[in-house]
Amino acid sequence: MTYQVILLKDNIPIVNTAQVSISDAASKKVFNLNIIPNEEQFIQIESDFPSGYWKIEANYGDKSVKRFFSVGAREEVEFSIENDNLIIRNAGNTRYTKEVQILIGDQVVKQMQSIDVGSFKQIKLVAPNGEYDVEVTDGTTTMSKKNVYLAGTGNVVGVIDKELLESTPALGSVRESPDSGVSQKNATLPIIFIIGVLAISILLTIERVMKRRVSKN
Repeated sequence: MTYQVILLKDNIPIVNTAQVSISDAASKKVFNLNIIPNEEQFIQIESDFPSGYWKIEANYGDKSVKRFFSVGAREEVEFSIENDNLIIRNAGNTRYTKEVQILIGDQVVKQMQSIDVGSFKQIKLVAPNGEYDVEVTDGTTTMSKKNVYLAGTGNVVGVIDKELLESTPALGSVRESPDSGVSQKNATLPIIFIIGVLAISILLTIERVMKRRVSKN
């Protein structure tokens, strides 16, 4: 992209250095440049530049001018298979939100995706022990790999989203919540109380036995 900062005084071009700041709407990418006014400047729009409006601001002394331009959305994805894991990488400049179809042997699994710019998702492929031809497509991008060894799920053919597993407690575990009204300290009280009662009961039983023995003697 080319741009030019026009800087004049009494209609005469000023050749002193001016400062230019170029940034996306969320300020995730910011470029601070020193440029010569009245000369054409160039900035390369890279593939990882977020889509949407960008701001270009020129400053000279106490003067400042802002202009806006837009970067078009480019939805692009890269698929790869490492061992029994499918890697879906967002290589575009906008959130990747497409349905991905995964063909494992002759079984098709469909899964909606929502992957942020520059991020990736790892999905485990599962099937009865053996080697399978795997193909992945979103209707635009397709990749395939032959003789992928998968194992360990009985007769089930499918995928396991590791991101969902990490955000969900394992079966049988307990997650303490700040709003639950029960802290870990309070949870130990009933246990201590039960142990205390049991100890008293044992002491009373011993005491009764000792009294009987004394009375017999």
